[in-house]
Amino acid sequence: SFSKSGRGRDPNFEAVLRAQLLDIGKYSIEKAALGSYEDFTPGRYHLGYYLVGQGRLDYGKRMWNKPLENSGRYPLAVVPFSTGIKTKTGLGKKAFYEKTLDHLSLVWERQLADTKTDSFVKLTNSESYINYTNNIFVSDNEIITLKKDFHDIGHFMVIDSIGNEKLLHTPGYYISEYTSVGGDWFCWSEQQYDPRWGYRSHIKIMMLNLKTKEKKTLLKNTRYFSANISPSGTKIIAVEVDEFSQYSLVVLDAKDGHLIKKIRSADNDFIAHPAWSADEEKIVAEVMNSHGKGLAIFDIETAHIQNILAYGSMHIQYPSFWKNYVLFEAAYSGVMDVFALDLKTKSLYQTTQTAFSASDYAVSPNGEKLLISSYTAQGKQLRIKDWNPKQWIPFSQVENTAYPLADMLSAQEDTIMDPHAIPTKDYEIKKYSKLGHALNIHSWGLLHVDANNTSLNPGINVLSQNKLSTTQAVLGADYSYNTKDWRYYGKLLYKGWYPVFSIGADYGRRYLDDIQDGDTSRMYYHESNINASVYQPLVYTSGTWSFNIQPSVSLNFKHLKSQDPLDRISNYPDIKSVNYGFQTSGSMKSPFQNMFPRWGYGLYVNYAYTPFQAELGEMFSLGISAYLPAFFRHDGFRLKGDYQDKRNDAAFYGNRVAPARGYTHITYNDLLTLRADYKVPFLYPDWNLLSLIYFKRMTFVGFGDYSILPNLKMQGKNIDNSFWSLGAELSTDVFLLRSKFPLNLGVRASYVNGYNNNTQGIRYEFIYGLSI
Repeated sequence: SFSKSGRGRDPNFEAVLRAQLLDIGKYSIEKAALGSYEDFTPGRYHLGYYLVGQGRLDYGKRMWNKPLENSGRYPLAVVPFSTGIKTKTGLGKKAFYEKTLDHLSLVWERQLADTKTDSFVKLTNSESYINYTNNIFVSDNEIITLKKDFHDIGHFMVIDSIGNEKLLHTPGYYISEYTSVGGDWFCWSEQQYDPRWGYRSHIKIMMLNLKTKEKKTLLKNTRYFSANISPSGTKIIAVEVDEFSQYSLVVLDAKDGHLIKKIRSADNDFIAHPAWSADEEKIVAEVMNSHGKGLAIFDIETAHIQNILAYGSMHIQYPSFWKNYVLFEAAYSGVMDVFALDLKTKSLYQTTQTAFSASDYAVSPNGEKLLISSYTAQGKQLRIKDWNPKQWIPFSQVENTAYPLADMLSAQEDTIMDPHAIPTKDYEIKKYSKLGHALNIHSWGLLHVDANNTSLNPGINVLSQNKLSTTQAVLGADYSYNTKDWRYYGKLLYKGWYPVFSIGADYGRRYLDDIQDGDTSRMYYHESNINASVYQPLVYTSGTWSFNIQPSVSLNFKHLKSQDPLDRISNYPDIKSVNYGFQTSGSMKSPFQNMFPRWGYGLYVNYAYTPFQAELGEMFSLGISAYLPAFFRHDGFRLKGDYQDKRNDAAFYGNRVAPARGYTHITYNDLLTLRADYKVPFLYPDWNLLSLIYFKRMTFVGFGDYSILPNLKMQGKNIDNSFWSLGAELSTDVFLLRSKFPLNLGVRASYVNGYNNNTQGIRYEFIYGLSI
């Protein structure tokens, strides 16, 4: 509302919600806000913009003040935001949502009725949500496209003239903004992540020979974007953005990637989406500065830059040469369509008319067919039609039929932002004190989630993270259902160096099960811990695989205070231990709906001992896991083995390995547990009970566990040292009171064959956790 640009003025942004409302209808407010595993739903930005904008339009520019004030003043109220909406509109949140979307549906239906659309042939017609983008003709009858199914990862596909699909290549962590074909080579870009620093990444330029299927990485660790191979396949053009935000076009040799030429942009304009001319002498690209976005032609030989479309606020993108025209996508008609600029006459034409948007256009080599990705409620679908310049619409006849919500919001404001009216001010440059800004409290919560043992306990905590994301801290208390007491804790992490340093402390009640003459007694004691650790997190990617490696060393000081001065806890009130750890994992890129990675593995090794108190023993543990594909779309197998060995009755070390599911009150030092899980989602209800609960997914797990106590046989005891269980779990991912945090709630039934105090039979357990 304060400018002439932004997502609210972008028809591509509007098309996502508009197509859903007109083709499918509105979803429940729970499904719209909390999403679905089965159906694509527009994100919070798409839905939120139109709810907020239309609300301001209908009820005044201060409509949202009251809901926000309520949320700040009454944070413990159940529905302060919804109450604020009702105060301003007389409607509850759900009624306001439905009224607003019904109104938008009517507005957009009128827009669709006023929009003339071309007759396209459907090349794809998916029943589920799929985006076909980055379209390239490789012959008059074949194209390459990037197919991204909502239920799958992206694949480069070859599609013939009647819609038959064939897999070409599955890229890794690709950048979908640009692909190109030149000669026999297909070119695209992938993200190259720094192994240590999560916010630093580079670009890899990738190439695939369409005849020999040879794949190669042309360049690594670059700051090159929008790589585009020349028609002959001998050169590559790309945009370089250096560390000081200087923009240039670079011409690279396609054989070895060496720099042939660099052309600096005029006035350091931002450059995007460069494309070659047929003779490979010129480049057309988008250019952008404070005056808006335009189009320019770069002469490679002379480095001369010619602006061919004036800077402005209109959304334009992806220019390309075709004969004596420059084609590009633009929103002049209120939806994104393909336009053509005649380089000789400077005349502008609209070449397509679509209902929601046309993108990723491509012209066949013989110039007779135009292919586009047409947005629908089921994603961007491929459409093709005869390409005839005689049918193009002169720009003077183009009508903008869009709903002018952004302009109506602008009318509520007193001013429109003018970047040139902002006074220039020189700010003092001074050293930033990392220590002085280390503490930055940003939030608090009423739950404590332990990522290591997946426990979820009530409590209270305060969280801090500095602006550089290098220093994190937490201070809090949680209530343990096992010990029936509170635990107090604090932790500080520093991530500014290559290894991560951590220091923490906690205090709370613990218990130890002691077996004497076959009788088990539970001893309660209070435990104080101070620990310091250093670990090295590393992440690598290769193709569709990502790998994690993390070695670690930690020191721990433990003080024990028993309630009974005669028990054995009192003999060792202070324990100093050292822990060495190593863990690694790898997984194949998989859809977010998958229960497990499509393929994957995990390994951890841990060794702990007390260097100054050898009589307290030591502990070794090892775990191996494997993930395998199964039978259906998102199911999978997990095979897991965990082993621990506590030597010299090292009772002061907590167990890292749990027994077979269904067994309780088993005391052990050494334990080997083998597990097999099959996990499958069987229902996506997307169903809500009023505003109380929203059911998103139902899951079934079948499992089998087998545990062995190796030390019993080694000691020559004539008792069984193994036990097993078989069972199943039914669980659901739910949201309570429209909270954005998903809970996993369910029940587990385990058949145990009987061991120790666990008699043969079926055990039932309630299971819960966060579904993240």
